[in-house]
Amino acid sequence: DPAKARRTVTVVGTDSHAVTLIPPVLARIRKEAPGIDLVFRGFTPDVSQRVQRGEVDMVFSVANQPLRAGAASEPLRKDCLALVMRRGHPLSQTPFTIEDYGRCEHVLVSILDDGASEIDAILAASGVERRIALTTPHFMGALAAIAGTDMVMTLSRSVAERYRQTFDLVLREPPFGNRAYEQTMVWSAARGTDPLMQWVRGLIREEAAAQEAGEVSVETLFP
Repeated sequence: DPAKARRTVTVVGTDSHAVTLIPPVLARIRKEAPGIDLVFRGFTPDVSQRVQRGEVDMVFSVANQPLRAGAASEPLRKDCLALVMRRGHPLSQTPFTIEDYGRCEHVLVSILDDGASEIDAILAASGVERRIALTTPHFMGALAAIAGTDMVMTLSRSVAERYRQTFDLVLREPPFGNRAYEQTMVWSAARGTDPLMQWVRGLIREEAAAQEAGEVSVETLFP
């Protein structure tokens, strides 16, 4: 019974999860299972090993991320990429080609400090390179940097839409197409039947679905 449980649950994700999904999840935990404490940590290179050792209960991930042996996953919600720039940016209202994209200065959120991005592989296939003018592990810091410069950024549409008004941003469809992807939850298969964690994952799933249902459609954002 979650209402009677006393336990600490450790979750790994990015600051975008911390400011979008964790607050409503935590509000429900305080109401429905007040004996549960939540610890939210950032990514480290050994996060998969930490999950298997039982140090981490669940990790936010994406479906195209390879699943390690001994791990289980579940779809959380669908999302896609959006190109973001400040309102008044010289390219905010003009046709935007993949060559224009390559000429812009970009902000990159690098979760594990490896500078890796599938976008650069897509650009390379078209003979385009881009300059990464700022690399940061923080989505909120990246959006703040976009708001005050002519740099651009490509990130989760759901995150960009949530903070569009806060940072006075313009969202555009990336010139390499509407890159859809799926967010997931990952945990250790060995502890997949843990009743309390099944309840926590169900709660997270419900809150993610509620947020997705309340978002502006892709057709409205990218007519």
